[in-house]
Amino acid sequence: MTARTENTSFLSTIGLLLTYRCTIHCPHCFAEAGPGRKEKMALGSALGWIDEIAAYRNGCIRSVELTGGEPFFDLQTLALVSDHAMKAGLSITAATNAGWAGTLEQAILTLNELPGIRKISISTDVYHQQFIPDGHIHNAVIAAELLGRRYDITVTTESEQDEQYLKVMERLERIVDRRLIGTRITLPVGRALKAARSCKRKLSQEPSSRPCGSSVPLILPDGRLIACSGPMTAIHDPNPLSLGNLRRDSLSSILERAETNPLLHLIRVWGPHRMVSLLQSRGHGDLLPKEYLCGSSCDICSRLLCDKRLAEILNQILNEPENRNVIAYAQRQRLSNTETLHRYRVDGTGQIDATNALLQSDI
Repeated sequence: MTARTENTSFLSTIGLLLTYRCTIHCPHCFAEAGPGRKEKMALGSALGWIDEIAAYRNGCIRSVELTGGEPFFDLQTLALVSDHAMKAGLSITAATNAGWAGTLEQAILTLNELPGIRKISISTDVYHQQFIPDGHIHNAVIAAELLGRRYDITVTTESEQDEQYLKVMERLERIVDRRLIGTRITLPVGRALKAARSCKRKLSQEPSSRPCGSSVPLILPDGRLIACSGPMTAIHDPNPLSLGNLRRDSLSSILERAETNPLLHLIRVWGPHRMVSLLQSRGHGDLLPKEYLCGSSCDICSRLLCDKRLAEILNQILNEPENRNVIAYAQRQRLSNTETLHRYRVDGTGQIDATNALLQSDI
């Protein structure tokens, strides 16, 4: 089993959103997945993109995450894709609502048919449990343990003080180690924009200082590669975190360009809240949101980067030579990544102003 506190470095993992179809229809789903959705990743595309993933930089990408919708909706496709990834030397995680684990016997049978999947990442919360009770989660967890598979659980809520959320957490803690349970804040994106219980969301004038927790780039069925697996996947182009489209360019060329994307790497190094402070330091505070969701770094990206004016201002500021150099050096110091330094041809002889806003400790 793997604790949810483990870090996933950028480009150690890439996700594939196999389908928007899901066995249930949750009101908080930012992907707007459900039984009526038909869009899915073509099998040939998925297998070809896995080959590109495995070949990139001689295997620097070590794993893939298969997500949806509900990847277990189509077990045949899930088996073919996961087997192909396993043979390519990749470790595979599959996201799921555990709807397939109605009995322990069925849960074991299902996972036995998917030998390539070494970890399941289960989603459950007050919305999921209207359709899929705790027993399914328990069966999936026991089956994973019996078969030597890893697992974790994610619970989504409008507020970590919500009574129903606390009851869900209490029940889950009887099943699994608390360290294997993560929490995400419901975002007003996609279906949740209208249906989620906005009255229960906790707001603050200060953005969350939590680091970015969505460091896994995600390939969508239409070929778009988004820099994270968070709510920006639900935002159509133009999207500052949309790195390219695999139907037009190779994975290698898209990822090479991403090495010189200053906005992406600012978020990686300092977290989304740094965008807010940077804009404030440049006198653009009047353009910023008045409130942010408590405990959600993803909320900052969705609010700022969906605003074309703010996204353009950020792009202009971060492409100033000194700011690009600061971000490149910060990557080396904090993430042990020197790729951006090489691509900017930074040799260490240039001067950086100590008053640069990116260097200030109060940001």
